Amino acid sequence: MIPPLLVLLLLSQAISRDPTCFQQLKDTKWTNYNRLYQYLTGTGNHNFDESVTIGFLGAYGETKVGLGALPLAIQAVNSDPNLLPGRQLKFIAADIGTQNGRSSSLTTLPIRVMTVMRDSGTVAFIGPDGTCREEAVVAAAWNLPIISYRCADRLVSDKRVYHTFARTLPPSTKVSKSVVALLKAFDWNMFVIISGTMPAWAPQVKDAIKWLANKNNITVTDVYEFSNYIPKDIKKMDKLVADSFHRTRVYVFIGEHVALVDFVLCLQARKLLENGEYIVISVDDEIYNPAKKKNILLRAYIDPFIDTDANHTLAFRSVLKLTPSHPRNPKYNAISEEVRRISAQPPFCVPYHSKIFDSISVPITAAHLYDAVMIYARALTEVFAEGEDPRNGTAILKKILNRTYHSVQGHDVYIDSNGDAEGNFSVVALLDDMDDNGTKTMSMQPVGYFQYHENNTSLPEFKYFNESRKIQWIGGEVPLAEPVCGFNGRKCHSDRWRVIVILGGLASLSFIAALFAFKHYRYEQKLACLLWKIDMREVTIIPNGQGEKSMMLCSGQICRQSILRSIAPEVSPKRAYTNIGFYKGNTVAIKAVHKRSVDITRNIRKELKQIRELRHENIITFVGACVDAGNICIFTEYCARGSLEDVLANEDLHLDNMFVSSLVADIIKGMIYLHDSEIVSHGNLRSSNCLVDSRWVLQITDFGLHEFKAGQEEDDSLETRRKLWRAPELLKGAHCHPRGTQKGDVYSFAIILHEVVGRSGPWGSTQLTEQEIVKSVASGSGLRPDVSGLDTSPSIVKCMESCWDEDPENRPDFRFVRVKLKEMQAGLKPNIFDNMLAIMEKYASNLEGLVQERTNQLTEEKKKTDALLNRMLPKTVAESLKRGERVEAESFECVTIYFSDIVGFTELSAVSTPLQVVELLNDLYTCCDSIISHYDVYKVETIGDAYMVVSGLPVRNGDRHAGEIASMAIHMLASIKRLKISHQPGEPLKLRIGIHSGHCVAGVVGLKMPRYCLFGDTVNTASRMESTGEAFKIHISHTTKDLLDRLGGYTCEERGNIMIKGKGEMLTYWLVGEDTAMRMARIQDIDQSSLSSERLSETPDLLRRPIGNELLSDAGDVAAAKLLHQLHLRAVRAYKKHRSQEMLTISKHTPKVSGHRSEPVITFRDTSKP
Repeated sequence: MIPPLLVLLLLSQAISRDPTCFQQLKDTKWTNYNRLYQYLTGTGNHNFDESVTIGFLGAYGETKVGLGALPLAIQAVNSDPNLLPGRQLKFIAADIGTQNGRSSSLTTLPIRVMTVMRDSGTVAFIGPDGTCREEAVVAAAWNLPIISYRCADRLVSDKRVYHTFARTLPPSTKVSKSVVALLKAFDWNMFVIISGTMPAWAPQVKDAIKWLANKNNITVTDVYEFSNYIPKDIKKMDKLVADSFHRTRVYVFIGEHVALVDFVLCLQARKLLENGEYIVISVDDEIYNPAKKKNILLRAYIDPFIDTDANHTLAFRSVLKLTPSHPRNPKYNAISEEVRRISAQPPFCVPYHSKIFDSISVPITAAHLYDAVMIYARALTEVFAEGEDPRNGTAILKKILNRTYHSVQGHDVYIDSNGDAEGNFSVVALLDDMDDNGTKTMSMQPVGYFQYHENNTSLPEFKYFNESRKIQWIGGEVPLAEPVCGFNGRKCHSDRWRVIVILGGLASLSFIAALFAFKHYRYEQKLACLLWKIDMREVTIIPNGQGEKSMMLCSGQICRQSILRSIAPEVSPKRAYTNIGFYKGNTVAIKAVHKRSVDITRNIRKELKQIRELRHENIITFVGACVDAGNICIFTEYCARGSLEDVLANEDLHLDNMFVSSLVADIIKGMIYLHDSEIVSHGNLRSSNCLVDSRWVLQITDFGLHEFKAGQEEDDSLETRRKLWRAPELLKGAHCHPRGTQKGDVYSFAIILHEVVGRSGPWGSTQLTEQEIVKSVASGSGLRPDVSGLDTSPSIVKCMESCWDEDPENRPDFRFVRVKLKEMQAGLKPNIFDNMLAIMEKYASNLEGLVQERTNQLTEEKKKTDALLNRMLPKTVAESLKRGERVEAESFECVTIYFSDIVGFTELSAVSTPLQVVELLNDLYTCCDSIISHYDVYKVETIGDAYMVVSGLPVRNGDRHAGEIASMAIHMLASIKRLKISHQPGEPLKLRIGIHSGHCVAGVVGLKMPRYCLFGDTVNTASRMESTGEAFKIHISHTTKDLLDRLGGYTCEERGNIMIKGKGEMLTYWLVGEDTAMRMARIQDIDQSSLSSERLSETPDLLRRPIGNELLSDAGDVAAAKLLHQLHLRAVRAYKKHRSQEMLTISKHTPKVSGHRSEPVITFRDTSKP
């Protein structure tokens, strides 16, 4: 229960202030008293877990219309679910009056009221008005927060004493920051202060502006003060103007508005404002009112002492007023009306008379009071969320200080570390306007504001509200803080001797200017010169692969040198680092620039002139450029041995220490020259841009011409690889200049040095991808190539590590690098020519072994090529093609064609996966291919599960083609029956075979992928034999059956007449078996005397039939093996007769059998037994 003292105090204040309100209490006595008690203390029935009570220390006599902001803010807090969830905010109000208005008996009243409130559970205080030192000290002693909304005392900003105090009303000195910020915004670095003693805050503001201006290097020329100003006391103001106008152009006026008007009129009377040379900055504490913007000279009240003459009004064009900003919240008027309504209700009971109240506006302190409650509620919410004690004022203040809150006025306000609100000030100036009748007039309007930066103690930044409505300066430009010649004119003093010196200086300058003009003229002539321009019609492009042939059109010693160059792999045009051509008898390298067109600007001409004038043995010679649309390219000297990257990648080339030292020394010398030239830096140094000529001299290329090459299309993959040599600071810069930096070139050199020493790429044998390396280096992780495996001296490794240091400032320049690598260059000869000869001698000594090795490799590749060609085409056809002979289509009187497929293959494929189908076909073809290699047949092609084989072409073999195909078909059918399907082992492969003999035409078709194809009705009939056959059977035509009967040894069964598409009815047969002994007899009847070594060597491939699980192992196989052994013995005897030959080969002329040429029978590549 609240103590009786406080109840009597509250009731007495209510009675004394508003008897009518007290009459309402008397009507119901204790009921109404209990209601008042509940309202003030927060007791009663509420749907909250607990309540928080704050104490309001107010002065009901002053600005009482705005007291309703307190209950309105309390209501807003309680209705916001984000503020104090589960709790209700309540208040106790007490009228303690202002300190200045208190009697001596009430000087301790605030302390007693605060003590009673604290003992009643109050956890914070809002208020008081006026001076608040005693209340702030008491709250600090209790560690309870106190937030004032109308206390302007600057002493309470000391947080060493008042550490629980904050306020939403800015101290009077806060306007000083806006004043100084305005001075700095317009470069007014000196000014004069005119200050009065009234209002009471004027002396404090004067001192604050003076101190802050000195802190920001702005000179306060003088300070003029006046006191007890009487309106129309023109003499006093005129004396201030007379004493100060010759010492300043900028005034800062601090005083009453009446005094400001007289001061401005005095300036106008002296005609100081006509040209806009003077400016007056006035500090005002009254909020700008848009409704009274046309009353320039009048305040919110009617001032009878101010003259409103139109000429006097125009004098204010040179006045900038700093006033508290007008509320920007569009709902502020509605909030003000609500505050007015609530103020008339308990506990304040401000009497409401509509006729009186309509003319009285709600003071701005109501907004400050509203803001005080809201920022406390937000801070308390955070304290509760962190589990802190709500009575801990220090914890509450931590959530308020150094933060920005959104005021109910509509703008953001920053509270500094002292608990003071910075405030929000606007600059008001006289601008053109239109009155209600459409007549052009002028009115005071806000033009700018000041933006504070949170957690920043610097000055705010002045900004215009609207860039199209700026300050209308009289002279059209911002007034100067000081005249050009100074206030006393001494800065423009012109003595005679100074005139002479100036004239002499002008003459000297004229001569120097003429000299520079002449040099500039010559320079422009050089820029305009087009000696660098190359007509593409004068260039002979060497196509890829033809450069070597062109280089060989020579004789004598030059021709011998060309032969050596053609042997060296790095000179071959197929491996050239760029396109090459001939221009005016010289071989040039051509680098294409992928752009549609190039505009030859002045900067591009300068680039071309700079790079054309470079002359150094280790810098590539620039020949010229072509700028024709579609043929934009750069021509440089051609280096026959390619780039350093190509040289290092050539594993056949042995680079000893002399080679490495020479190459590294050339890079260093070239980069020193480049850094000392107008090019300044390379920016793209890497091993592919270091070229090696025929004398093993390294030359640096691909520098400069950045604007010429700008905008060309680049390959992303190539760009990523280029970044492997780029310095980390250049990788981080998204828009760095392509020229790069000299320190970045040193980093790139370190990567090249690692590449040269290690010969395993720029980053060695790392597992990271190029993208991962670039990303890691750009992130500053310090990733570098591994140097642990380098076979070199520690001094070189140390130099390498210093060159790729993460900090560019720690990297040495190239001159220092040359000193560090002096040990590396110890083996080089001092004479360049001697050094070159030594390198060429070492290179030549290794050349002979390289030629022999290349010859052996060529022989092996030829064998592989021949083997591949023999698989694609018949051997005789392949030999004819290799000899360059034309292979004409040939007609064959009689051949036998074999077709086979798998019955039900489509259904089997439907229930199998693609991989299973591929595996099945692979097993099938492997089995078939292993079988046909034992017969005199030729595999034509396979389509899906279909298999096509022919015998009797391209080498005719009499009638044996029918027997070869028949024996092969029997062999294949038996093997396929035992072939298992891996994913369906219980399902057999149902092979269906068709055979037909007849006339056929064969020839090579196609160029890209030549095929040996068969044409004729025989092919179609053989296919019909297969399609009309049955699974596990061999279907043959009557023609084939006649041939088999003629050969003998084959068993056939008549099938009968069947309908064949395109043929009608045909009599066909089933081939059911063969007598292998008769086939062996036929083979032995061949005239062995005509067999050459090559024919003997081919016999095993044609006759050998492997015996295993997948092939036949019957008596016929045994007989074939015996025959094969006999043929092998004959081949051995033939080999002994030809010891001088390296290999045993059989003549390509084959014996005659039945008047036809037969296919080679046997081929042995070694003497091993089959």
